[in-house]
Amino acid sequence: MADVVCLDAGVWIKALVAEEGSDRAARLVADVTVGGRVVAPAFCWAEVGSVLRQKVRAGEITVEESVEAWADFLAMPIDFLDESAVRDRAWSLAERFAQPTLYDAAYLAVTELPNGATREFWTADQTLFDALLSGRPAYVHHLSELSAAG
Repeated sequence: MADVVCLDAGVWIKALVAEEGSDRAARLVADVTVGGRVVAPAFCWAEVGSVLRQKVRAGEITVEESVEAWADFLAMPIDFLDESAVRDRAWSLAERFAQPTLYDAAYLAVTELPNGATREFWTADQTLFDALLSGRPAYVHHLSELSAAG
């Protein structure tokens, strides 16, 4: 595993709530939270929490399940980063990859920031992964790259 790993909100949600790809996401979270540095943009906690709340409203999970998932997420050893370098790099990456928003670019930016480290960014977002096709950094991975069996 890399020195620095960033997981997008989609990976976190799959690790926290039973849905397609949850087995892969749970294994990935277990692997990355044992020894490496896990980073995320400062807004990631709000994004994960919002998706959990939406799942409750849609009847996909119970309130109790959302409370448990939220507690599990908050217990994760994540360094939430928010500094001017993240914002500057996110803007640059959004331009480079023609991204319409800074959300996804911020995940890439926090992955790139720690100097001298091996790094990985994992996403469950196929649209983002495909959008980065032209010149996609080698550190970008899609959850589907992990075997289903483990």
